[in-house]
Amino acid sequence: MKNAYHSDIMQLLLMKGKEGMHVSQISRMVFNLHTNLFDRNLNYQELHHMLRMYLWRQSRTRRSPFVHVKYGYYAVKPDLAVQLDFCFDDVFEDDVVTETKEKAPYDPYKDPRQMKLFEE
Repeated sequence: MKNAYHSDIMQLLLMKGKEGMHVSQISRMVFNLHTNLFDRNLNYQELHHMLRMYLWRQSRTRRSPFVHVKYGYYAVKPDLAVQLDFCFDDVFEDDVVTETKEKAPYDPYKDPRQMKLFEE
């Protein structure tokens, strides 16, 4: 059974580590992630109750990634394998080899598909 906030709970608990977090801390952080100035449809008490019941049910099953640490505290199982996300957007200047090419003068008869309308 997946919850709408499952990925947020996983992210928070993975950051916290094996000691886990209390349900009220998880609820407050998830509430702050999903509420903003203009959208006030999310009720904190309903969210807290839903997350508390979700984590309680999940911690009682074997296949769940969550484990009950102590009263009110939940953590991610230590033997859980998490898929890594790689981000290749950052480019470091040391790794980039720059080549400087001089622009050839414009020849309008070289390729008719690349005609310029205005001369520079």
